[in-house]
Amino acid sequence: MKRYDGYDKAEAYTGEYKTLELGGHICVIKKVTSEEKDYGTLLRIGFDIAEGEHKGFYQRQFDRKKETNPDAKWQGMYYQTIKQDDLKYFKGFITAIENSNNGFKWDWDETKLKGKIFGGVFGEEEYQKNDGTIGKSVKCRFVRSAEQVRKGVEVPEIKKLKGNDAHSSYSSGHSYADNDDDELPF
Repeated sequence: MKRYDGYDKAEAYTGEYKTLELGGHICVIKKVTSEEKDYGTLLRIGFDIAEGEHKGFYQRQFDRKKETNPDAKWQGMYYQTIKQDDLKYFKGFITAIENSNNGFKWDWDETKLKGKIFGGVFGEEEYQKNDGTIGKSVKCRFVRSAEQVRKGVEVPEIKKLKGNDAHSSYSSGHSYADNDDDELPF
């Protein structure tokens, strides 16, 4: 058998799937898009892990998936809604970004969020698989200041699908892909 170039440096695919640890991680914003909806504005924030042993987690995940699926989607996404009658959540998001990036002040230009860090609080969410069964994935559930995450945060309770838990109010989320930026695949 002939020897293939790059074998020694290739990452072995063993069928094992790595998930991000639950809890706090320092993240960096890679891309932000804004879309007007009937309820207000939706910010789509693509991010990656910026520090620690999981640095570059979503880029590595995407690169592996892209090898076998040319339509692979970027998984490090956070969605922030902005509603006129409920601005406290958006202001909390912006305050966390400002507090994490010395000298940064919000001026209503979402493109300036690129490259900014934040503290992400990661927890599990249920989702319905194509075969109808319930799966779990790890998602950025909350944005906090980087300092707050470095001090330590509690892992949030699992976000259950509506109807799977009598106390849940979760409704199915969105999956978006936007390939208008050559730098990143979303």
